[in-house]
Amino acid sequence: MNLYQGAAGIDSLERLAMGDSPVHRLHPRAKLLATVAYIGVVISFPSYNVSGLVPFLLYPAAAMPLSGTPYKPLLIRLLAALPFSLMGGFSSLLLIRETAFSLGTFSVTWGMVSFGSIMLKTLLTVLAVLILIATTSFIEIGYQLTAIGLPKIMSLQLVMTYRYISVILGEAASMFTAYILRAPNQKGIKMKDMSSFLGQLILRSFDRAERVYQAMKCRGFQGTYQGKGRRKFRPADYGYALGLLAAALGLRFFNLSVFLGRLL
Repeated sequence: MNLYQGAAGIDSLERLAMGDSPVHRLHPRAKLLATVAYIGVVISFPSYNVSGLVPFLLYPAAAMPLSGTPYKPLLIRLLAALPFSLMGGFSSLLLIRETAFSLGTFSVTWGMVSFGSIMLKTLLTVLAVLILIATTSFIEIGYQLTAIGLPKIMSLQLVMTYRYISVILGEAASMFTAYILRAPNQKGIKMKDMSSFLGQLILRSFDRAERVYQAMKCRGFQGTYQGKGRRKFRPADYGYALGLLAAALGLRFFNLSVFLGRLL
């Protein structure tokens, strides 16, 4: 994936958030609070409880088709988070070697169980965040974060960072294209040119940021984004937030996988 594709990929989630589905039409704060509750319950599971996490896959499995969110863009972004989890998971494999149980002649260590738990938690939490972004504009998310108590400067910084990563990638792509055109046989940027390239990118980013800010001021920007989620909660909004919270708490204290395994 090149820099242009990376910039377009970031914008694609914003385009998905403009869709129209039962999930898109829910109140932004209901979706935000439900996602935070879901993530909080998922990460509260002990390190060796894998079976209890499996039923939580029902949420992304239901939310994605219900909202019309395609699987491929979310799975591609999920891959970006996996290397960080793999590092933690591999350390568990190396350091925790006590046998948890045996499958025939194969011994499963507690490190393997912990590795599975880490990877499954990553899958569930990242997918939950991506579903939220794919069904709610990031400006709305920032506005609702401020509404529930996050300092305005922090929510503004979060929104600005997310929205303008694609701008920086676009600047880097333009510079890289110019570099390659001047060195057609060069496959990448030489190390001796890397410091100059990064320095020019920083300078161009400052200049672009100033022009973007001036354009925002001309359009009435006064230091905060105005969200559209000022309407009152509807019964569907309460049902979504409370229903997901109740389901998550229920699965937290009742291991559905073990129960179904005993029935079968």
